[in-house]
Amino acid sequence: MSNMLNTALNAMGFLNTEEEEEEDEDDDGFEIETMSRKNNEKIVSLQPKKSKPTIVHITPAAFDDVMDITKRLQNKTIVTINLELVDVELSQRIIDFVSGSVYALDGGVMKLADNVYLLAGQGVTLQERQTPKFQWSKEHK
Repeated sequence: MSNMLNTALNAMGFLNTEEEEEEDEDDDGFEIETMSRKNNEKIVSLQPKKSKPTIVHITPAAFDDVMDITKRLQNKTIVTINLELVDVELSQRIIDFVSGSVYALDGGVMKLADNVYLLAGQGVTLQERQTPKFQWSKEHK
């Protein structure tokens, strides 16, 4: 008798025996949470995946290294490149290529020092902090 009562209550949605929560990770970087409801409808909640930014430093040795830099930018990795050890002509070719890649990915480029650049893809805001300039005076009192 109680089994029949439980079946009736479950069919009406008063008894919830299947409260399962499933968490999957989507390829788009979203965490998908699915919960079963009393009447077997599913609610899907898309929440952005919280990930820490990754910064990779690369010292390119040849022009072929720009493909690795571009793939890392596509994967939303922040890349710094040091072109100190690269000759001037190759350095210019590398900068031209990665600048085009960053532009295509709606990102940004920031020069950190001579021949050192920071490259970031979409979603990263690059800001240069202006240091205050002190006015030194030679007045003696």
